[in-house]
Amino acid sequence: MSSGGLADATHILRDFHKLALNESNKSKDLENEVILQLTGLRSDLQQKIKEIKSLSGDFKNSVGKEQDATRKAVRALQDSLGHVDHDAASTAGKGDPFLVKLSVDRQLERQIEEENYLHRVSPQSCWEGALADHTRPI
Repeated sequence: MSSGGLADATHILRDFHKLALNESNKSKDLENEVILQLTGLRSDLQQKIKEIKSLSGDFKNSVGKEQDATRKAVRALQDSLGHVDHDAASTAGKGDPFLVKLSVDRQLERQIEEENYLHRVSPQSCWEGALADHTRPI
């Protein structure tokens, strides 16, 4: 055969089309295997983000507010005890140190209850999330 003729053109075109077919098959395989898995992972990730956003309400607490209220109650107790030293008659009624101490005790109970709630919820949510991750097929 001579070179540079129509026969060479058909060989070149046949090789080109074989190569194009191989590349097309590779792209189909890539799309079927990798891109579909990535799409599935993306939807799983979006679902996890929604779950985390819905859990954010579980972690809302008023620990800071309760701590401030406790500080105020302790300050009131200190003031009440300071007034007893100067003028015992000025501590009648709401200013009675015993009554103020009872309010401090109640406030401390509320603060501890709120802190304990936060500690109970945090590990429980983490455990449930970890359990869900391990039980779901990938």
